[in-house]
Amino acid sequence: MSELKKLQKFFGKDHVIQHDEEHDVNDYTWYRNANGEEFGIRKTILNEDTRKLLEVFLTPLSARPMKEDQEQHAWYELLFKDRTSEHFSVQEGRLLHFQINSQDVEHELYVEAFKNMLSPHIIPVWKDRYSGVFVEPADYDYVSKNQLDELIHTIESDFYMKSSVFIGSTFTSIPQAKKQFDKESAYYKISSENPSKSRIHTIASALPSLLLHQANHEDLLYIHERIMKDVDPELVRTIKTFLESDLNYTVAAKSLFIHRNSLQYRIEKFTDLTGLDPKTFSDAVTCHLLISNNE
Repeated sequence: MSELKKLQKFFGKDHVIQHDEEHDVNDYTWYRNANGEEFGIRKTILNEDTRKLLEVFLTPLSARPMKEDQEQHAWYELLFKDRTSEHFSVQEGRLLHFQINSQDVEHELYVEAFKNMLSPHIIPVWKDRYSGVFVEPADYDYVSKNQLDELIHTIESDFYMKSSVFIGSTFTSIPQAKKQFDKESAYYKISSENPSKSRIHTIASALPSLLLHQANHEDLLYIHERIMKDVDPELVRTIKTFLESDLNYTVAAKSLFIHRNSLQYRIEKFTDLTGLDPKTFSDAVTCHLLISNNE
């Protein structure tokens, strides 16, 4: 029996977790075992005796992973505790929200990779052991979405740490930064809940997920059933791949391991069944919303 299952059997399955996005990690005390695996045990069920027992064979971990200077602490207090401070050297810039989706996290390497790619002056602000924000000062050219995607891919390849980033909008004052952070954090959460191959999220890319999130579920279900009721899963996968390939026949056909003519036939069949032509912009948007809502 694994160590996780043993702990769940002792404390209860609902009280012992490994990191995921469904739980607030701040509700748990975190430990690492000899194999490098991290576990969170709900704080409300721990007492002094159980903590001492756990520390015999598990290493306790801090809620946030790295030491912080005065400015980092000021940003943490502002963004995550809603408490203001005067220790801000950066008054204009951009916030990059990040989420790490791996158990074995090298926090120093993750920060170093961003500083090497972006600027040594970016300010890492950890919310917990797996998420946080990079504050980018406005005194240099911001990297592009494609450059960030390459960076995330490199980190995953070299350090085996999967993560995603939400590119926030620029701010020109500390109050504006806080206001935008609160709203864009919600957008990031909604956007990241939608299955996608994308590692980089933006306000623009979050819009379809936001619209679906705010829409009436019964209406969405009714529309989906009326339009997609005769479309089999394989055909849905074909259209999804076509959309993810930016409507590029060659790329989509290669991804599906089929001939371009076969792809063309499947798209025409989809159009016959639904009345939607994914080769056109407006229908491609509708197809994306229909498929995303059903995943």
